[in-house]
Amino acid sequence: MKRVAPAPYTADLHAHSTCSDGALSPTALVELAARRGVRHLALTDHDTVQGIAEARDVGRRRGVQIIAALELSVWEERELHVLGYYVDPDHPALRENLQDYRTARTRRVHDICERLAELGVHLDAEQVLASAAGNPGRPHIAHLLVKGGHVRSFDEAFQRYLGNGKPACVPSARLSAADGIALIHAAGGVAVLAHPGVEGAEGHLDALVAHGLDGLECSHPAHDAATTRRLRGVAETRGLVATGGSDFHRSERGSAPGSHGVEPVILARLHARRRAA
Repeated sequence: MKRVAPAPYTADLHAHSTCSDGALSPTALVELAARRGVRHLALTDHDTVQGIAEARDVGRRRGVQIIAALELSVWEERELHVLGYYVDPDHPALRENLQDYRTARTRRVHDICERLAELGVHLDAEQVLASAAGNPGRPHIAHLLVKGGHVRSFDEAFQRYLGNGKPACVPSARLSAADGIALIHAAGGVAVLAHPGVEGAEGHLDALVAHGLDGLECSHPAHDAATTRRLRGVAETRGLVATGGSDFHRSERGSAPGSHGVEPVILARLHARRRAA
């Protein structure tokens, strides 16, 4: 087995698997995290908790505590992502809403492929859906655009066609931020704003705090050291838990499980914010 470098953090609160847009199955993700010395891992797939049971099964064998979580798409004047930690994956309202998200995501793939066809780029929506082991999304379309030679890179796919405001982008159906945070709380979870330093997400913090936000993701690959320090100060001032994670999707994106994360004491602070489901 290839030797893996140890991670700087033993607690990583942001990672994705093939159940949304990650490259590794929940099993392979937990195995990689374990080899890097990660002992606490939150599986935060987009709008699904599908991989939690599998990840927990592997985690028990490999000494990795799996935190049941997800990255929920919500709307507050624009799309934002809220991480929900310690949710009950079997909570009825959570299950029902996530099924609605999956249905909407499937419909969105068809709509995006129709827009691409109008632009002269022909991509089979059913092929996109077949390529997604879990929730389908724009990253699956981007990878097939690269594979089909329509663009040179994943980033180009978003810059030319799929990014917000681009010609093939179709707005996604999602809960309001208030309803999304309430849903996470109802499922016994803790709500944290994902990567607030990206694309102006921090500008909506006042509203999110009013909706009951519990924390702020400060340590993230898209945040430089100065941004991370500033966000930790913002979290302290507002009484929010300062969290962090690698946002791992695939190795070629430059991060790895445990490359960003939190000290174990943060887990206790986060756990203390849990609501009764």
